[in-house]
Amino acid sequence: MRFQLLGPLSITDGCDTVVLPPSKPTILLASLLLHANTVVSVEYLQRTMWGEQQPATARAALQTCVLRLRRLFVKHGVTGAPIEAVPGGYRICAGPESLDLIGFRERVGLAAAYAHDPGSELHTLEDALSLWQGPLLANVRSDVLRRDEVPRLAEERLRTVERVCDLQLSLGRCGEALVALWGATRAHPGHERFREQLIEALYRSGRQTEALAEYRRVKAYLRSELGVDPSPALRELELAILRGDDLGRAVPALAAAVPSRPSLPVAAGRQAVPPSPSAVAVPPPPAEPGRGAVFGTAPVPDTADAPGDASRRPAPVMPRPVAVPPVGRPGDAPGGDDGSGPSATARALSAADPDGSAGRPVPGNAGGSGAPAAGAAAPASVPAGTSAPPGTPAVRRPVPGDGDARPLSPPSSRSASPAHALCGDDALLVVPVPPVPAFTGRASETAALSGRLTGREGHEAAAVVVSGAPGIGKTALARRVAHLVENRFPGGRYLVRMVRPDGVPLTAREVTAEVTAAVGEPHARGRILLVLDDVFDGDQVLPLLHARPDAAALVTSRRGLAGLIAAHGGWVQRLGPLAEDESYDLLRTVLGGERVGAEPDAARALADACCHHPLALRIVTARLLTRPALGLADCAEWLSGDPLARLSLPGSPHMSLRQVLGAALGRLDAEAARAFLRIGAHTTGGLHACDGAALLGLPLRETEDLLERLADAGLLEEGPPGPYRMHDLLRLYARGDDSPSVRPTQKV
Repeated sequence: MRFQLLGPLSITDGCDTVVLPPSKPTILLASLLLHANTVVSVEYLQRTMWGEQQPATARAALQTCVLRLRRLFVKHGVTGAPIEAVPGGYRICAGPESLDLIGFRERVGLAAAYAHDPGSELHTLEDALSLWQGPLLANVRSDVLRRDEVPRLAEERLRTVERVCDLQLSLGRCGEALVALWGATRAHPGHERFREQLIEALYRSGRQTEALAEYRRVKAYLRSELGVDPSPALRELELAILRGDDLGRAVPALAAAVPSRPSLPVAAGRQAVPPSPSAVAVPPPPAEPGRGAVFGTAPVPDTADAPGDASRRPAPVMPRPVAVPPVGRPGDAPGGDDGSGPSATARALSAADPDGSAGRPVPGNAGGSGAPAAGAAAPASVPAGTSAPPGTPAVRRPVPGDGDARPLSPPSSRSASPAHALCGDDALLVVPVPPVPAFTGRASETAALSGRLTGREGHEAAAVVVSGAPGIGKTALARRVAHLVENRFPGGRYLVRMVRPDGVPLTAREVTAEVTAAVGEPHARGRILLVLDDVFDGDQVLPLLHARPDAAALVTSRRGLAGLIAAHGGWVQRLGPLAEDESYDLLRTVLGGERVGAEPDAARALADACCHHPLALRIVTARLLTRPALGLADCAEWLSGDPLARLSLPGSPHMSLRQVLGAALGRLDAEAARAFLRIGAHTTGGLHACDGAALLGLPLRETEDLLERLADAGLLEEGPPGPYRMHDLLRLYARGDDSPSVRPTQKV
């Protein structure tokens, strides 16, 4: 049994995780765990639970909360961490195996012992950071804890992230550092050390223009928001870049070429320059104790260097430096980058692709990689806010949902940075697989998937596909299974988002580049598990799977991906709605046994109103958790009035059933979308192909093709020889959607 503080406060036993609902006992438990193994005074506990204005019955209420926590521990089998009443207060005992905060601090302390082994120190710190699972104490509503404890813990994490990036830079792994630094600098814009590391990583990766643009961006931010100039360290770094000083070279991260694809260069717009044998053989000099190896100090508390310290100048990482090329790269338009945006490549993609279709296969391209067809001239870069040069041919791309392609401005011909230009500043495409809080149900599917990935079923599948309708729980199941089989993948488990935040699928080449940049070359870490989430089609992942013999793949997709299984081998698990008992267990796990047990019939009625659809159930439970006085029967009655409109959470598009289904419909071509809406609006039960032909007014062969495409997209179930069926919530959506772009214009 384990307590998790580094994220929402929860209890896990290795199989199930229970996220505690916001309540006074939850605040009490958080207060005790934050000071585990020490006596916490009654006065402090009362202040964290009620603030400065405490009720007269606060002490008695505190004792009641202690009793409720003890009952909760008994219910969940917590025996190794009892709450002890001691003179003056209470105490809870915990160790690194039972409390993630202690485990984090233990790993950070252990990493300090590897002062002369940067690789081991980096691995230990990355392991420590993997314990952080989301917003800190998100379900603990205590102003005192948020004011006094959360900032302190957040600072511990930032210092660790800072040290990890220092180590990655000292080892020449700039691509890995960039992945973390893009998010860190945007989440903490005033943290100058992160900005300094990001600029250095960009420069050492050969992206001098972007490094200078980033410096100008932080300079403008500091002046406009704080009225100060950049620190001496940042100004010194800018001068080093302008002089073309050698700060060490990035280790090539993309050396493995995708079969039948041209190899990617090490840095955008340049050919890779292989280091000399002696440069590879000699490791970088060790960092001084308490310092990072390059440009800046390590994040050691209260030991920061004075500004302008001459000792901050870095030692070269490689003994034979290679001169950094000038600002302009081959293929750049005259004038280079003006530094007004994220990067030339990102601006060009944005300006040339207003509908978000960049990265989709271009007709005539080899394998849909997004590169120009053989013999075709690469179009020039188009800066934001400008039009293409005269005479530049427009590129036509297919847009899902449109009946025809339309001309778009050409994208930049330069290679985009995997960590930045492809996904934007704030989105990371490859991350450690996060856990799933309060996962319930799917026992048989979980066992089958785990067995296929580990070989317990007699055959270890190279790829396992989890397919099904939108919101049916594919990603949650895949993440759950990934954590259950972690012992079989010592190299780590990584979630790879196959679609950018704007909804555009990545190309095969971009996916391979992202994985290599984040994970390293094949066999660099041992066997790994890739959870490829929301795969658009088989061609999107086949090159990656061929290039990674060290990886097993757990693929989620709304499509069946039969072509992928035929070409690469593997196994498919199709998901449907939850069983009635599974829906009831989900409500009981998330809302608590007391609340559901008080209204068992209403809970089952609520699950029926959600049609046992996992996303719908998650939306309803989240709404109920924020309204503890709302009865389950009242909620079920309210929901049944207009389920599709009410299955949404304000401000969360991904938690709106209507928007999720609308996005799925948007991936279809116009003909298939119209067929889906017509079938949903005019059928109530099963549908055979011959009935569909009469309904749609199409020949039987065309109708069979349409129905198969809808079934493959997860919008219909079953199929030949039996009838096709549509989930009730999908049918409601089809009947209520009035989109003029896909709604049939004539009655059947």
